Amino acid sequence: MRKTNEGSSPAGILLPAAAAGLLTTLLLMLVGAVLVHRVVLPEGMIAPCALAFLATGCALAALLAAKRAPGGKLLWAVGAGGLVFLILLAAGVALLAQPVNPVRVAVSLLCMLAASALGGLAGANMRKKKRYSHTKK
Repeated sequence: MRKTNEGSSPAGILLPAAAAGLLTTLLLMLVGAVLVHRVVLPEGMIAPCALAFLATGCALAALLAAKRAPGGKLLWAVGAGGLVFLILLAAGVALLAQPVNPVRVAVSLLCMLAASALGGLAGANMRKKKRYSHTKK
């Protein structure tokens, strides 16, 4: 049986991509925390590094979503990046009881949008590997 992405549900496209992006973001943040703890990374670099880690995770999620999506790849990409952003925002607010700084949230949102757009464009332009190209139809 041949598997195609034509019948994929939105959850089947967004959730795995967002999970990969979220996992990447959290692993990069863990590496950043270890570097801060070992005094390799100065404390003034925490905020820019956190934005870079968020952008990397959102770009990966967008790339994976755009690669799997059947159509409207940029919207799927921004949706996957937005899902990563919303999960991290909800975790920061609800679980960690962090105060919400509107300026910081806006900067993070813009960073997520730019990274998701770039990741989505990269994922949409990636060529899909042709399987079974040695067999004739």
